[in-house]
Amino acid sequence: MNQSLEDDLVLWADLGIDNVGLISPKLELAGWDAARKAVLDAGLSVSSMSCYRDGIVPSLEFAGAIGTPVLYIITGSAGSTPWEEAAAKFCEEMAPHVARANELGVRVALEPTNPLRTDVSFVHCVRDAMDLAVLADMAIVVDFYSSWYERGLDELVHKHIDLVGLVQICDYKLGTFDMPNRSAIGEGNIPVERMMGLMLEAGYEGPFDLEILGPRIEAAGYRDSIAASIERAGEMLSRLGA
Repeated sequence: MNQSLEDDLVLWADLGIDNVGLISPKLELAGWDAARKAVLDAGLSVSSMSCYRDGIVPSLEFAGAIGTPVLYIITGSAGSTPWEEAAAKFCEEMAPHVARANELGVRVALEPTNPLRTDVSFVHCVRDAMDLAVLADMAIVVDFYSSWYERGLDELVHKHIDLVGLVQICDYKLGTFDMPNRSAIGEGNIPVERMMGLMLEAGYEGPFDLEILGPRIEAAGYRDSIAASIERAGEMLSRLGA
């Protein structure tokens, strides 16, 4: 999270990575035109982008310009507003952005967050994300970090796999009480292979984005954590026949 886009590009080239996800604050900091040129010059395939709602307009245009199929967001806080009222307001405010995304060939997806983050979201489980996505004509993100423990997840994704625009993988050690303190794949307690298998069996055909960050990753170093996670996730996917 603390690296610049320039440093990301160097790291990805060093690791031989050419399929990536981007986060809009880094693009805005680098300058939208300069960032677009850097990404295109690097020959990267960008499977997803994320942004905050106040940055959705330039982010959508950027995603459309470089051929990114998914732009995902969080809802923003509802404060003390009842869920249903917050959902109705969200749908109303998002409608013109969803319409523009359709013109650009970009799918806008909603990412549920950890329940501790009520300051940035009022959607904290896949079930609620799916309900809101249907109302807003959007897709959703299934992030293992905030969904691996959800009751009935298997049934949900099998029934509504068409709503899933992106799957994010990571690991998490039980007994970790700060967030977002994630682990490299295979170093925590999330059943990552079983979860990826669940998504594939349900008919998911999109990318698995590796999303790892936090103190444990910072201490181990991003390069080693990313390399180990890619290798282990690749082994899991091979066993799953993907």
